[in-house]
Amino acid sequence: MYISLYDVGLFSLFVLLVIIGGYLIAVLRRALGVLCLVRGVLDAHQGDIGETISLFKETLININELTVSLKETTDHTNRAVRALPGEFTDTVEELRESFETFAFYAKIVGDVVKAVFSKAA
Repeated sequence: MYISLYDVGLFSLFVLLVIIGGYLIAVLRRALGVLCLVRGVLDAHQGDIGETISLFKETLININELTVSLKETTDHTNRAVRALPGEFTDTVEELRESFETFAFYAKIVGDVVKAVFSKAA
């Protein structure tokens, strides 16, 4: 009795399908084990998960309020920073004018003192 190439090919294909089927069964068994573990964790923490989900609405409201507050604070800070150079410039200008006035009066007083003491001498 001889074995034909057709029989060898068919046998090889059958063995390959058995190996692939065994591998798929092992993978599915491992996936089922992981899903059972996840299910156990979810069941153990069902109350905590429910409490966390119930707080989402309040958390989102607080985040929205915080965002609005942060935007308002940023706007106020932006206005204050923009106003600062104007106020600073005004203060420097007033100080410069005061120094010019002081220098002018000091020059007048110096001229008067020079005129009084130069004639007296």
